[in-house]
This record gives sequence, structure tokens and C-alpha cells, in this order.
Amino acid sequence: MATSSTFICGVCDSQHITKDAQHWCPECEEGLCPNCLIFHNSSKLLRGHGVISIENYKQLPQYIRSIRQHCPDHDRKYQHYCPNHEIPCCPFCITTSHSKCNGLQVLEEVAKTSELSGQYEDMKQSLRDIGNNIESIKTDREENVKGILEQRKKFQSEITLVRQQINSHLDKLEEQAIENLKSTEDKVKHQIETLLSKLSTSSEEAKELGNIISAMSIYASDLQRFLGRKEIESKVAKSEEYISSLVEDGSLQQVTMNCSIDSNVSGILSSISSLCTISTETGKTNILLTKEKEKQAQIMTIPPTAQTSIYDINVQLVQTFTLPKGNDSTYITGCTINPSGKMIFADFTQNKRLIIMNADGNLHSEIQLSAPHDVTSIDDRRVAVSEDRQIQIIDLSTKEIELTIKIGNGQGSGISYTQNKLSYCEPKKGIHTLKLTDCSVYNCIAIDSKNTVWNFVASTPNNIYHTNMNTKKVTCYKVTGEKLWEFRDEAVIHSPCGVAVDKYSNVYVASSGNDSIVVISPDGSHSRTLISQIKSWAIDIDKENNTLIVAEFPSNHVRVYKIS
Repeated sequence: MATSSTFICGVCDSQHITKDAQHWCPECEEGLCPNCLIFHNSSKLLRGHGVISIENYKQLPQYIRSIRQHCPDHDRKYQHYCPNHEIPCCPFCITTSHSKCNGLQVLEEVAKTSELSGQYEDMKQSLRDIGNNIESIKTDREENVKGILEQRKKFQSEITLVRQQINSHLDKLEEQAIENLKSTEDKVKHQIETLLSKLSTSSEEAKELGNIISAMSIYASDLQRFLGRKEIESKVAKSEEYISSLVEDGSLQQVTMNCSIDSNVSGILSSISSLCTISTETGKTNILLTKEKEKQAQIMTIPPTAQTSIYDINVQLVQTFTLPKGNDSTYITGCTINPSGKMIFADFTQNKRLIIMNADGNLHSEIQLSAPHDVTSIDDRRVAVSEDRQIQIIDLSTKEIELTIKIGNGQGSGISYTQNKLSYCEPKKGIHTLKLTDCSVYNCIAIDSKNTVWNFVASTPNNIYHTNMNTKKVTCYKVTGEKLWEFRDEAVIHSPCGVAVDKYSNVYVASSGNDSIVVISPDGSHSRTLISQIKSWAIDIDKENNTLIVAEFPSNHVRVYKIS
């Protein structure tokens, strides 16, 4: 149909006429000359096909352009997607190759869902991470080369000083020592420069993939973007694997040279075989690779099918443990589970601390703070803590505060992290959403919080869930601020506190007024008491492992349940 640089009009070609195509129809999968484009756009059935120019079409790589809308076996348009085989299906495919497959989905909806779920943004973020990591590694390696140079100069001076203190008999040994020193430097320098060269290549490949994704997001069809992302995901995964392998294989370890001058050299000239010993040693790398996609913890798959009913949910107590005592009574007002399984608790009032517990229920560490109200996990290393008039981003490994974000004059309250965004309550103002990339607040949802400072939130990519102890309401909003539903039934929920959402969008609420944990259906129309006789303000759910943690209040006892 086309040479490497020329596409011909498919309509004209069917009439044995050869004309260059200037436009491309992804639905018809053929080129169009100017005359045929007029006819194409005049047809009611064809005018919505999203025709693009040939120049724009050429910006898509060949493996994206080769994705077809029609089944090659049956010459019918793909209409469904099989999640079991991860391939599109035409009507005949369903009755033949996929007759026993469950969960077939409408392809158009799946493709649009994939686009809206942020998967391409994840890949873009991965490519940005790769580029940033490469730049960090290049800078670090270049600094290592400079350090080696300074070390070489230092040791060379020492060698020369020793040489000057002894007679000319040692001239030859001096020459050998310096040659050995330079050889070692050159070897280390060559290794690092080789790595830098490979990193430059990887950087260019990452930039090219970024350009491809940008072109796909503008010019490719939904189907092409959906099916083409697998090839890009593979390339991105290889780049990420290569960057990660640099840490594992020791390529990023710090290299230093050692030079030990023999202290007896001046006294035993005749027995000396060398002036010094040159060696290198490796130390802990200074590089910390960033993977924003893992921070966001977004699973790039077809969203799970929701459970039939909240009445099908069961919980089983699988673990109990006790938090370490503080200087005063323990009041846990917030908790979170990070990707590595650690559980972090905000101990408000007098103790004013974060308590970090390992997955086995043993203490990992404690961090003293001013007044931690709630805590949410960002990744396996960092958490965000709401306090009076500020949010603290804390590194759990170093116990250092990475960032302080001022949030007005109100008392701290609920906070939740999703996809590089923090949602938090500011009393008497509302629910704010803040981008961690630049700390800008881009959305505010007005809520009734005049008479209470204790408001809790849980967030998902699409929704924000809010509890208000004073109004006794649980409310679900779209991230844009539109109210989807509101639940208020004092017989079921009284003084709601902590809130969490499972992977099926069921909403779990700590009802502190009647000592229970209640689950609400995704549409807010049904509720059920899941756990009784437990007073709690703080709960969280590990969506990957289907576990629910419940911190008793006021107490230092914690329960862990398995959700099934």
C-alpha cells in the first residue's frame, strides 16, 4: 500500500488508480487523497472516523501503525476484549477461540477506560524518571571521576615527597609507582566513562519513547493507543530494569583509591620493591533512584469487577499487636500501610509521635513530631503527616523532614495520598487537593465543618470520601467536587472517623460513636456493620493484600483483619 515514504489513496487504488494519500483514516485503515477525503467527510457513516494527515500518521512508529481495527482471521472489526488472553476479539473470535473465556468486555469502553485510568501518564512518568535517574547517575559518576582525580593528585604528591626524601636509587621505583597509580585511575575512569556513554544512549531512547507517546496521545486512535502501549511498556520496563541493575551489579558504588606508603622505606632502600600499594575500594552508592510510578502504586491492568454485594464481604482476625507505650495515654488518630508492609500510626496529644511497626507487629522506629493528626503513605520510604497549619513529608529511613507545606491557620485533620496528589481537610474551609510536584492547590471542595476539626478523608483516582464527626455524615465526591452521594443513618454510623476504600470501591468507616466498623456500598445506598465492639478512630486498607488494620482508641492495641 505504501513505500517507506509514500502512502497511496486506498479508494483510488481499489479503482486501479494510483494517487498519493495526504490523509489517513485509522478506522478505514487506508490513505485518502484530497478528492476522496471530501467524499469521506461527506458520508454520515464515515465523517466521525478521526482522519489525520499523513505527516502526523508518519510520526507513529511502525509497530503502532501496524495495529489493525479488523480481525485478520475473519475480516471483521474487533468489538470485544478478552482479559484472559489480553487480545481483542471480533464476533467470530468469541464463538470460536474465546467461547470458554469469561469477562469479555466491550473494546471501545476498555480502550477509553485505559486512556482515562492514567496508564499513559504512568509511562510518561516512568520515562521522566528514567531521564532524571540517568542525569543523576551521570552527575554522580562525573563527580566520582573528579574525586578520583583529586585523590590521584594527592597520592602522587605523597609519592613524590617520599621520592625526594630518599636517594636517586628510588627513581625507577617512583616511576613504576606513578605509572601504576595512573593506570588504576585510567581503569576506573574508563569504566565510569563507558557507563556514562551507555547512559547517554538510554537517555536518548527514553526521550524518543516520550516523543512517541506524545504523538500517540494526539494522533493515534484509542485502539492503537491501547494496544500499542504494550510494546512501549516493554521498552520502558527494559530501561527501568537496566537502571535498577546498575545498583544491583555494583556499577554505582563509589570508587576510591588507596595508597599506602611504606613507613620504613627511608631506612631499607635496598629491600624495597615498590613505593606504595595502589588499590580501589567501593562504597555505598549516593544515588537514590526515583520511581514515581511505584510511588503512585497504580496497577496497569483492567479494573477489577466489583463485588456483587457488601453482604458477601467477610473479615477474619489474623493478627493483633500492641504499640509501644509513650509518656502518656496512646491516642491513635490516623494510620496507614506502606507498600513494603510497614504500618505507621499517628499518636496525637501528649505523645506526639509517629510509630512505625514492621509487618510482623514488632517496633521498627518512632519519630517525634509536634502534633500528628493523620498520616498517609506516599511510597515505601515516605509518608505525609497532617499537623496544625502544615503538612510534613517525612523520610522514614532517615527520620528527616523532606518538605514542609503550609496549609493555613486551621488544626490538622484527615489526609490521603493518590497518584502524586494529597487530599486533606482544612477546618472551616473544605477539602483541598495538592499536587506534590509543585505544592500547588488546584481544587477545593466546600464541606460543612464549622463545628468540628475532626474530618477524615480517603481518596482514589476518581473520588474523595469524607467523614464528619459532628454532622455524622459520610460523603462521596468526584475529584472535581461534584457530590455523588451522602450517607447518614445514626442507627448504623455515629460519629464517623477514619475512612478507607478497598479495590472494589467499598467504603469502610470507623464509627466511633457506637464502637463498630461499617462498610458502605460503592453507590452509598447500602450499609452493613462489619465489626462490632471495637472503638476506633483510625483504619486503613492494604488493597494489594486485602487486609484491614484497625487501631483501637484510646488504646495501644491494633487488630489486622483479612478481607475476603
